Amino acid sequence: MRPGSLVRLLIVLLAVRAVRRTIDVVEVRGRSMAPTLRPGDRLLAMRLRRPARAGEIVLAADPRDPRRELIKRVDGADGRGVHLRGDNPAASTDARTFGAVPTTAIEWRVVGRYWPPGRIGRLTSRPDAVIAIDDGGEPACAFPEASITGS
Repeated sequence: MRPGSLVRLLIVLLAVRAVRRTIDVVEVRGRSMAPTLRPGDRLLAMRLRRPARAGEIVLAADPRDPRRELIKRVDGADGRGVHLRGDNPAASTDARTFGAVPTTAIEWRVVGRYWPPGRIGRLTSRPDAVIAIDDGGEPACAFPEASITGS
């Protein structure tokens, strides 16, 4: 390999590393942010350079398992930390369960969706209107009486 090619390769590798430190991509799993975000949505996130603001969608370390990241909306902040909430309360484990998270747990802000093609775009700082999402299938408990009687 010629010295000039080696230098160009090194520059490209350093540029990729620098971008990876400021920009990341994530895939949504779960329905806690529906209808704003749906399972399979792919998002572009940027490293925070300022404290997260109310309404922003962020990535935060899960306080129950720091190896996992949560995608939630910032609901507010106080002396105890930042309160994160899902747009779909019925399917979200969030500040109502685990309380506030430290500001240091939030490192990324979601700036847009790049997949699927029909949903590409920036994300708003307020939740989309709450709508029922019917992906088919049975509800979690189709016969509540059965769970009560143990049948």
